[in-house]
Amino acid sequence: MKVGDLVITASLGEIKAYKAEPRTLEAEAGLKPNEVKLDLVTAVDILEAHKRIQDLLSDEPGQFNKATLGDSHNLKKEILNTILKTVAEDIDSLIEQYGDKKVFLSIPQEHANAILSQMKNENRLFRVVKKDLLKTDKNKLIEEFKPELLK
Repeated sequence: MKVGDLVITASLGEIKAYKAEPRTLEAEAGLKPNEVKLDLVTAVDILEAHKRIQDLLSDEPGQFNKATLGDSHNLKKEILNTILKTVAEDIDSLIEQYGDKKVFLSIPQEHANAILSQMKNENRLFRVVKKDLLKTDKNKLIEEFKPELLK
């Protein structure tokens, strides 16, 4: 990882984007571009992921809508698909906004293929780690993207 690279960690409920910044004067001068630290650029909450099925099935007074009650199993699938699409769109947006150089992405294994297949900028990804690294300390993220750990 070098100065200017973008690191994105995502889950179904949140996305964080970090920019690799120089840690030392030598890195800033371009002499040691691998000496970087990650600075948080933005954090995005996926609001759809925080909605409860009960809230979507009931009307304002809290009474279940009988018309949608039978479709609740399909509703869960639809909500998951909407969330996956939203996550893919938000990652694409971050890549377009901040991804001048290499882009590193971590997403949970169980949703990785679904998210990647819906992304427009998948070809701009340098390295994808199929792990949930959202809550990992930013100082340890750099180590998670090193190639020897991915084998």
